[in-house]
Amino acid sequence: MSLIIALKFFHYLSLFLAGGLGVANALLAKAHQKAGMPPAPPVQKTMMTLARLGLVALIILWVTGVILTNQLYGSFNLGWAFHLKLLGATVLLLVVAFLNVHLADSAKKGTPPNPKIMNAIPYIARTSLAAVLIGIAVVTTT
Repeated sequence: MSLIIALKFFHYLSLFLAGGLGVANALLAKAHQKAGMPPAPPVQKTMMTLARLGLVALIILWVTGVILTNQLYGSFNLGWAFHLKLLGATVLLLVVAFLNVHLADSAKKGTPPNPKIMNAIPYIARTSLAAVLIGIAVVTTT
């Protein structure tokens, strides 16, 4: 039982971190877009740090989620809603991983991040998060 509690603690902690870091990064990007100016190098560096921390939080979320699912249910055969949650979580992980690569590449080249990519990422992330939340709400409702 203490393993389950520890896993849930880290699962929830990483969920809050990933969400908060994603919101912070999106707010920074949007503020610069509205101002019509690219982020200054220190802001770009901060955005990269937020993206990296978000990716680490998502990886911890995945690892703890897989172990929790195995410990609590013994299977991933939990129905369509659970698979919707997994699809949303997979898309979110891929988007954040891509964002990390894109921000690192932009920093290496000394150019601002592509505005089209930075505009698309929040929409994809929000849609995938909605899928995760709908899926888990259905799965955990009896």
